[in-house]
Amino acid sequence: MNRLRILASTLLLGAVLLLSGCLYDNPPSGPSQNIDTWLVGQWDAKDKSGRDYHVVVAPSSASHYRITLTRGASLTGEYDGWISRVDGFTILVAKALSGESAGKHALFHYELLSPGTPPPGGIGATRIRLSELQLDPSAETLDSYHLRRDIRDALKAGTLLAPYDVVSDRKHGGDTIPGSVIWIKSGGVTLNGESF
Repeated sequence: MNRLRILASTLLLGAVLLLSGCLYDNPPSGPSQNIDTWLVGQWDAKDKSGRDYHVVVAPSSASHYRITLTRGASLTGEYDGWISRVDGFTILVAKALSGESAGKHALFHYELLSPGTPPPGGIGATRIRLSELQLDPSAETLDSYHLRRDIRDALKAGTLLAPYDVVSDRKHGGDTIPGSVIWIKSGGVTLNGESF
């Protein structure tokens, strides 16, 4: 728990990223492994404008998450999430279930950051850095096979993720979108008598 645990992916949690980041017509693949239970829980973040975001990540099956995102007191979106892999690189896929983005996919890399203040119950990661994959906008309409090819190429070139020491904001639809967002665990989730 003292070392940085890196998984490429989710989920989700770039609230700002999920709402206005790059959305892909297809995922790189379906679920390639069971869920990572370290992601399960309640997470909070703020954007540069000071708006609060809250995400609840709960397992919906052995390989899928149910993700609910709220901004302030308003429900912003619900997502189906899973972990996909490209050449051993783990990607968190979040598929929008409603709204004008329904059926579109957001792709993220996540890192579980430690140490930190123990989360509620003392189990799990306390902070997650969620970074949007930095693919060319032309990848947004690719089929899964060609999307995996572009991800492989960006991995080899070292351009798939923005450098951590660089603020990688970019403009999209008039909004500034951060390259990565740090989420802080604010609570757990209990499902079928099991607490996460």
